[in-house]
Amino acid sequence: MTLNDEVKALIDSQVSDGKQIGVQVCAYQYGNNIVDTWAGTMGPNDHRPVKRGSLFCSWSTTKGVAATALHILADKGQLEYEVPVSDYWPEFGKHGKDKITVAQAVSHQAGIYKSPDLEIIENQTDWNRGLRYVENAVPVFTPGTKTGYHGLTFAWIIGGIIQKATGRHIRDVIREEIAEPLGIDKEMYVGIPEGVEDRLTTLEIWDSTKFGIPEGQEFFEAMPNIWWETANDLRVRKACIPSANGHFTANALAKMYGALANGGELDGVRLMSPGRIEKMTRVMSDGMDVVIGMESRKGIGFFLGGPGMESYGPRESAFGHGGAGGSIGFADPEVGLSIAVTLNKMVWAVTLEENRTLEICNLIQTELGVN
Repeated sequence: MTLNDEVKALIDSQVSDGKQIGVQVCAYQYGNNIVDTWAGTMGPNDHRPVKRGSLFCSWSTTKGVAATALHILADKGQLEYEVPVSDYWPEFGKHGKDKITVAQAVSHQAGIYKSPDLEIIENQTDWNRGLRYVENAVPVFTPGTKTGYHGLTFAWIIGGIIQKATGRHIRDVIREEIAEPLGIDKEMYVGIPEGVEDRLTTLEIWDSTKFGIPEGQEFFEAMPNIWWETANDLRVRKACIPSANGHFTANALAKMYGALANGGELDGVRLMSPGRIEKMTRVMSDGMDVVIGMESRKGIGFFLGGPGMESYGPRESAFGHGGAGGSIGFADPEVGLSIAVTLNKMVWAVTLEENRTLEICNLIQTELGVN
């Protein structure tokens, strides 16, 4: 039985056991595609089978794609990590935000994690309104002194930095610098175009009241309950929200991270120079996150391997980003490996035994002898 067959058998069993509705898994090692499989159906009320090209809304897994776009531009010399955001974007500097560097801002150290009122759908979908929101935001803590996960606002922070520094919209940067060069431009969207609606899977939204997180905690200030309920709304799917509404195939994510795990290059396409990987994954914070309530290691826009990131494997050099409910994409450069999982049944995995994504990643890593 090949590794691909083993992964296929596992995800088929997850579907039959009710742990998944639809799922895709893809992995690359040293630039070679080693896993590419899928199982299940398009949604809780959509019994069409998942296909290789089915598109999954992957929540914060989007942040890793957005971060990669920023690092490609940094590699081209179009922006710098240690420059204050306000040098590129003067309006951002209001209310004590003038000293926040690019690196701090995209590492969740700006203290502007509170989301706008999401009862108003335009507060998610109107790009310029989002930029104005972070311009006028008042930090909850002194920037640079703590880390607090910017669940939604990360979209406008990183998108605004790119737009003000380079004059390019982040949606265009993702398409032109990542998706088109890698040949995944029909599989990687941050804001879907017209004509792909029949490829969209539907999320089964989790019940956030069962998280065990008391109301009024910072978690819900950054990611309010109503946010989850809007994910399948076409207005939200079509908007550009590069913190949360990326629609991907697992192949698209694994191929992008496959390049990052392979010195920045895959299939003769170079996304960035090899030295950039070390720069963008240096540790920016390593402690308690006041929003998600757990310790985490963060690089510039990525979560880093280590305690709490079991899906990444045992190496602290691994990096990537997961999304609410279980999607993930990451690179493990020490062993040239990338893995991506896209899915449509959102689950809050309280224990490791409940973590379907960890089960998939563990199987791949174990069979490769890298776990």
